[in-house]
Amino acid sequence: MKSLREKTGEHLSWMQPKATHQLFELKEGENVFGRLVFPKSVGSLAEAETSDGKWTFKRVGFFNTKITVRKFGEEHELAVFKPNLMAKSGSLEFSSGKKFQWHAANFWETKFELKDDAGEAIVTFQSGVDDPKLKDWFKTQARVEIHEDKKDLEELPVIVLLGWYLIIVLQMDSSAGAVVAAAT
Repeated sequence: MKSLREKTGEHLSWMQPKATHQLFELKEGENVFGRLVFPKSVGSLAEAETSDGKWTFKRVGFFNTKITVRKFGEEHELAVFKPNLMAKSGSLEFSSGKKFQWHAANFWETKFELKDDAGEAIVTFQSGVDDPKLKDWFKTQARVEIHEDKKDLEELPVIVLLGWYLIIVLQMDSSAGAVVAAAT
């Protein structure tokens, strides 16, 4: 697995190799920079990995929801994401005190950004891929732009992985809502 700091192209892509598996790879061409997998078919626990480390993300709470970020195998929270409204926006705070903001960057929620405290974009996620194929229609995929002046940010690996996790969880929630609406 390559380091995010080794990225050479304009952007990376989150790809879902198989539509039936909740496994996602962060790629540039054939090079893999990260992975996100949901080990169980139900639940919000995900395992995330880059060459910089491995983490778990989990949504906890019902009315006062938050998403915890932990180093894999540890109980200490490295960071906490607190959504404002169904994870379409919210704040991410690391135990170091660093804070970041997450929000949908367009009306259709096909573009999301994570910004620093100064309001500068760090990472942008845009739905779709460069070369869409018929076999990809039922897969969740996105282009990821890491803003060049933010490549050396210590929290970058977690930010890129967590941003994708938030998009997947939002999609899961939307799908569940559609099922409930159809059943009534």
